[in-house]
Amino acid sequence: MIKRTICQICKCDCGAIAEVENDKVVRIFGDRDDPNSMGKLCVKGRNYTRVLYHPNRIKKPLLNVGKRGSPEWKEISWEKALDIIAEKLLELKREGLEESLIFLHGPSARIVDRSVVKRFANIFGTPNVTGSWAYCVGSMVLASQLLLGFPYPICDFENSKLIVLWGANPAVSKVHRYGGVFEEIVKAKRKGAKVIVIDPRKSESAKIADIHIRVRPGSDIYLALGILNRLIKKELYNAEFVEKHVLGFEKLKREVEKYTPDFVEKKTDVPRELIEIAAELIGKVKPASIDFREGILHSINGFQTARAILSIAAITGNVDVKGGIIRNPSVKLNDITLKEPDKKPFWKDKFPLAKDGSAYLSEAILSDSYPVKVLIVFKSNPVLTLPNSKRFIEALERIELIVVHDIFLTATCKYADIVLPASTFLEKAEIDAVPLKKHRWVRVKRRVVNPVGEAKSEVEFVVALAKKLGYEKFFPYSSEEDVIRELLRGSEVEKYSVEELEKGVRLDNPIGEMRKSGFPTPSGKIELFPEILEKVGAQKFEILEEDSEEFPYYLITGARVLPFYHSQFRNVESLVKLNPEPIAEVGVEIARNESISNGDFVEIETKFGNLKVKAAVNKDLHPLTVSVPHGWEESNANFLTGSVFDPLSGAPMYRGIKCNVRKVHESS
Repeated sequence: MIKRTICQICKCDCGAIAEVENDKVVRIFGDRDDPNSMGKLCVKGRNYTRVLYHPNRIKKPLLNVGKRGSPEWKEISWEKALDIIAEKLLELKREGLEESLIFLHGPSARIVDRSVVKRFANIFGTPNVTGSWAYCVGSMVLASQLLLGFPYPICDFENSKLIVLWGANPAVSKVHRYGGVFEEIVKAKRKGAKVIVIDPRKSESAKIADIHIRVRPGSDIYLALGILNRLIKKELYNAEFVEKHVLGFEKLKREVEKYTPDFVEKKTDVPRELIEIAAELIGKVKPASIDFREGILHSINGFQTARAILSIAAITGNVDVKGGIIRNPSVKLNDITLKEPDKKPFWKDKFPLAKDGSAYLSEAILSDSYPVKVLIVFKSNPVLTLPNSKRFIEALERIELIVVHDIFLTATCKYADIVLPASTFLEKAEIDAVPLKKHRWVRVKRRVVNPVGEAKSEVEFVVALAKKLGYEKFFPYSSEEDVIRELLRGSEVEKYSVEELEKGVRLDNPIGEMRKSGFPTPSGKIELFPEILEKVGAQKFEILEEDSEEFPYYLITGARVLPFYHSQFRNVESLVKLNPEPIAEVGVEIARNESISNGDFVEIETKFGNLKVKAAVNKDLHPLTVSVPHGWEESNANFLTGSVFDPLSGAPMYRGIKCNVRKVHESS
């Protein structure tokens, strides 16, 4: 039997076909009828049956009868697990400490999952539902919302004449977009489009670029402001578009005056001639798509860098135009989350504009600035993926009850009191309505097969817990499909049948409407200096720097590789064969200074910690840079990262960290 579904490993939500025999998936392949992914399915999706039926999947609830960090697991019933959790939550209620319950979900949480978890949190009385927003695309979303009036800028690569990939590597990482995005870039290039890649590494995407700008890690803000300076000085901006649709141009002109090519060269290691060439192409070649992602967002200056890049697109007239930056509005579904409690979440005082603050959780706990008693984790592995792992583990010791709902026993599970078996995306129903796709699109998927063992979906877990607490009337759901029906009721897609939504419905998204009717900002124009930034003291492009002579090199962490998604899939043999071990890429000047050759072990040290890992010399990497992959438990890159955040979005600093590198013997 063939079942159409959606791969929901990452947020690309690629269309997939599952071949099912006797309630078992025997094969998964891409769905050619999906207009976004067009039959593309990455190696992770194609190998997902190995995850679904992996012998080490958690099949029953587990109670830790040992110590945190060195657990001893005892199988218990779901009933017993829920009783323990409910008893603790009722204790919080009696003490008036509802906000000390924290829900933390990973990027695999979707519309249905988040809606039900948020509904429970609101009824219980905690404002603390946090996910991957800040440490994923938060800086970009916040900058776009404030400047352009909408949160998710996407690029119309297919119709671009110039494509700028800034800290983005769509050949490997689609980052919520769609499976055919890189093929679309290649197709545009074949039709004559120029491609500029700005990245300290010669990434997979950089290999097809006409120009690769090897910027010093963490200095992208200088480069963006330098390009703005050049565009304005040489009058390469679109004066007509600026006059009609942009506020703050004269102020921008004054702000960027000092960022001359010579000054920027010293700050970025990018030759002034290359800065001038890039600015000239961006100013003259129309239309241009400027795409930026985690490479610049995971920085202490992530928000201001995103703001500067969007300003480049704005003054050159490459917004709301075919081939430029366009909007794909989120599909309007029924909000079932109910009224939020009148309480501040744990990150709000530190980052008032941020949507969540997972990376700040350990600091909130260890500083005693916020009460945290219970942590419930849904398919997230924060011990490996959040910054400053040593400090995060220290914070976990202070939490009275930790519950993890996941597919496997992860590094985070070692510190849990209870671990619950979770459903995979093939074992639950969901909605696909991701706004970073090429087309405005909504689709419903149903369960492909029944869950393995006693695995439950997020909905089943939360509804069962709600009933234990006496919230039955607020949760009249027996499955995810009940929640989906509620989300569709009264929504803009209510008129479509479930059968139509299973196939997928493409909605209208006319490009150019904002130019006619106004941008969705308070002024109706693109606001380069939004008023709210003045209130939080961030209107100027103030640049934060980490400077230490003790650490002469630069560290970047988290470069994507195709076989893995963050910390996932290191237990899938067919995928590990494609990337069998963590390797630190070392720039040639580091290698020369420290006598490092391919295969040597090195110790990387920052002011936050150190890590020993095997090295490979990369002549195409910025020469004073070392790049460390993340997600490996035995070589956890986040022992090198610290509690340093973008002051607006709360994004953690995973890139541009000052470090030292020395050669070590394997036995040392």
